[in-house]
Amino acid sequence: MVYLREIIEHNKKRLLQFNNIEVAAYLSVTDKKELDTVSFELTPEEEVALNGYKSIAVKEEQVSSIMSKKSVKGISATSNIYKFSGLYLASKDKLLSIFQEKFNSENLKQQYFLAKIEPSFYSLLKHSSSIDGSDSLSIIIKKITGIEEVSESQLNDAINEVVKDEFDIQTQIIIEDLEKTFLEIKYVNKSADEQVRDILNNFSNAVKKINVNRRKGHSEYEIKDEYDVQDILYVILKSVFPNLRDEDPIPKVGGKSTKIDLIMREENILIEVKMIKEKDSNETHFIEELKIDFESYHECQWLKKLFCFVYDPLKKTKDISNFNDLNGVRKKKNQEYNVEIIVVN
Repeated sequence: MVYLREIIEHNKKRLLQFNNIEVAAYLSVTDKKELDTVSFELTPEEEVALNGYKSIAVKEEQVSSIMSKKSVKGISATSNIYKFSGLYLASKDKLLSIFQEKFNSENLKQQYFLAKIEPSFYSLLKHSSSIDGSDSLSIIIKKITGIEEVSESQLNDAINEVVKDEFDIQTQIIIEDLEKTFLEIKYVNKSADEQVRDILNNFSNAVKKINVNRRKGHSEYEIKDEYDVQDILYVILKSVFPNLRDEDPIPKVGGKSTKIDLIMREENILIEVKMIKEKDSNETHFIEELKIDFESYHECQWLKKLFCFVYDPLKKTKDISNFNDLNGVRKKKNQEYNVEIIVVN
């Protein structure tokens, strides 16, 4: 994914150095507000198309005058798809039938672009005979639209083929949409375990915004103990899991009652939070503390997954394997749950 992001950014930078009608079309599809920040170098007819992209009212006769011009050496007002698309947006009612003819006559890449200009054509795109091909762009568009299952190896080969050389505006739009598809799969279709794991692993990177890189004039947040860590995690996790609760006592075991730090009962998940502080010499004390706590958690009959999150900002952990040795299934009588230790600094 990092590789694809780098390719997208590199190619985008190359394309945006030209202030032409192609860039106007690209920005109209991807980031319309940026259209007003660019000083375009266009012909008078392209200026009319630009107004279409910007949703600025255009006199109907202006568009009609451009469209009625006779073709010269086979070049007409519809030949340049970027100019024509802007004209269409400036006068949809008048040009809809021509736009549809253009769509029907073009290849898959052009059809994809036209469907971005006119989203109502997206259903036509999904049923286009061009999408049935086995070429690289067809495979990528199948993945984006979800109309057909694409294997990982097919997709990787298709991506490598498409991005091996510099590509145009239309391909840039397709590749950007492919990346969005990957992100949707990555962040929407995750299990609860995967989402919690990612949040915990990214904790130290996320909190830099508030304890290191605060805005000028705003005091930094101090994270002094596990209660501070727990509060920050509560805010993060609560936005993803609305039913999250914190600090719920469980029945006494051996005369001791243990409080559960963060509870996600509907997901069968508990999160225990520890912080290795300045006064602590190493992880030894926390290892023994966790072993005792594990016995109490057997009282939670619904528990399937216990995350033990250890925040070690001062890097006092001498041997991470001391924590890793605690990972795995814990079983007592008829109840068992899985333990996963996550240590970050």
